[in-house]
Amino acid sequence: MIILDNCATAFLKRGDEYLLMKRAANRKIAPGLWSGPGGHLEPHELNEPRSACLREVMEETGISAEHISDLRLRYIILRRRGDSIRQHYVYFGATDAVEFADCGEGTLHWIPEAELFKREFTETFEAMLRHYTSAERDNERVVAGVAGNVGGRLHMLWSAVEDFV
Repeated sequence: MIILDNCATAFLKRGDEYLLMKRAANRKIAPGLWSGPGGHLEPHELNEPRSACLREVMEETGISAEHISDLRLRYIILRRRGDSIRQHYVYFGATDAVEFADCGEGTLHWIPEAELFKREFTETFEAMLRHYTSAERDNERVVAGVAGNVGGRLHMLWSAVEDFV
């Protein structure tokens, strides 16, 4: 039986820095790795991943929606892990917040874009961030990334999610 696992994450910028969380070593998912604030969608949020994203940002950073601008869905990442298919909604936006509240899920840090890839992310997030920071990105499109396996290594297939009419 396949189980669906829906998550939402935000990558917030302030100038040339991203607000990232180094996940605590005791976390079940991605212990010790870097990520944006985010987490699982609650059942009532399944049709509103943006609301889940804002809730998770508030819970993990103390930054409210009033201090976030231009929050847009940019990626939907699909991957299979065992009997679960993870559908991850990834938002990018900006914040004017200077301070944040740490939570028990990890520690928060402002990381300059030039130092982004000196951090260890999950393979899918690293691939997505490399795609996002590349010169080819289109700031208006939502992009689906499907994780595949080629020779035992991650291979992402990227496609814009567009209306075909």
